[in-house]
Amino acid sequence: MEGHGTMGSTNTKDFTVTIVGGGIGGLTLAAGLLRRQVRVQIYEAASAFAEIGLGLSIGPAAHRAMPLIDPQIREIYDSLITTHADSPGYETFRQTWFEIIWASGEREGELLMDLQALPSGQTTLRRANFLDALVGLIPPDIVHFGKRLESLAETADGVDLRFDDGTSVRADVVVGCDGIKSKVKESMLPEESAQTQPRYSGMYGYRAVLDMEDMIHAVGDQRARVSTMYIGEGAYGISYPMMHAQKVNVGLYILSDRWDCETWVRPAVREDMQRDAQNMGRYVKALVEHMPDPSQWAIFEHPPISTFFRSRVAILGDAAHASTPHQGAGAGQAIEDAHVLAELLGDARVKSVQHARAGFKAYDEIRRPRSQRVVTSSKENADLLCLCLDGVGANEAKLKETFQSRLHWLWDLDVQEQADQARRKMLEYFEY
Repeated sequence: MEGHGTMGSTNTKDFTVTIVGGGIGGLTLAAGLLRRQVRVQIYEAASAFAEIGLGLSIGPAAHRAMPLIDPQIREIYDSLITTHADSPGYETFRQTWFEIIWASGEREGELLMDLQALPSGQTTLRRANFLDALVGLIPPDIVHFGKRLESLAETADGVDLRFDDGTSVRADVVVGCDGIKSKVKESMLPEESAQTQPRYSGMYGYRAVLDMEDMIHAVGDQRARVSTMYIGEGAYGISYPMMHAQKVNVGLYILSDRWDCETWVRPAVREDMQRDAQNMGRYVKALVEHMPDPSQWAIFEHPPISTFFRSRVAILGDAAHASTPHQGAGAGQAIEDAHVLAELLGDARVKSVQHARAGFKAYDEIRRPRSQRVVTSSKENADLLCLCLDGVGANEAKLKETFQSRLHWLWDLDVQEQADQARRKMLEYFEY
């Protein structure tokens, strides 16, 4: 490990980091910077911190990164999570990430594989609960609500941020954590951003949170209590327990080339959901009958961009590399981003804006290849789950091998070495 007095350092820095966006990525980064004595200001569009979305699952690499950012983040996460051990009698599934089940056909209901994530297994929580707890790590006086960014522009003296309420502020350096429709990215890369708007990924889904009792009634005790992926031709289902096994997050995802709607959510009727599940076997059909809302959610992703930084401005998480949900890595990638940026900007040798710019350059060089590969891999994982990935299809042996190799690449990252590698790059750039 190559830390250089970053924790509890009394070294003063002549810059403040302005974070745009107060979601999980923004708050995680803020907590890591504050722990390293880096001054932070947060500008959030909403009138209060709020997280949309249902369940959240973090993979092993991001789980290992949390205590390196700030031990309190890992403590918060671990205090809120649901694991399979929360269901009495299912303690032996503690290291299971998902059981993968054939949804239909001759092997309908049979186990393809127990996909394990060592050592933590599946860990899930409600996004809103995690965000609420992270807020407690952030001093209220550094947060500015109701500040929806309209644009930013770099000047000789800093970065000017303009908000839709007519106010403006000058920042030393900026990190955009403002999601898939990022205004920071749009202003940072205006020409490129126009060509790389979020795009429909070729899949839409149905989502719900069910009571455990209803879930057991639908699919039985084990399928209700053990995280499950139901693989089928052209579609897949997913379920995992949360809220200490009182609730179950459920989804059904359908491959479809067309999304002829301007919004990301379109109304549907129950017959649409039943038709989409008609070839998915008894388990998924039973889930559909218990899902209360037939609305269809388009799954969008971020086309690759050429850089995650420009001069004094960088982007993180979904603002840089929004991914589909098919390997549960979106929030984890934001946490990995936050770890690297906190380590770089918190380094005791980083004192000036020029040093911070070198940190942004190193962050981009180390994080962009991995996170953009995660976007590509996640989309391919949808094809894998829908039994149509080239060279794999429904071949049992190839499915097992491919699941294992893809997820081990995602999970087996040495998170501290990644940060140290970025630190070495940053120090090389100091002289330029």
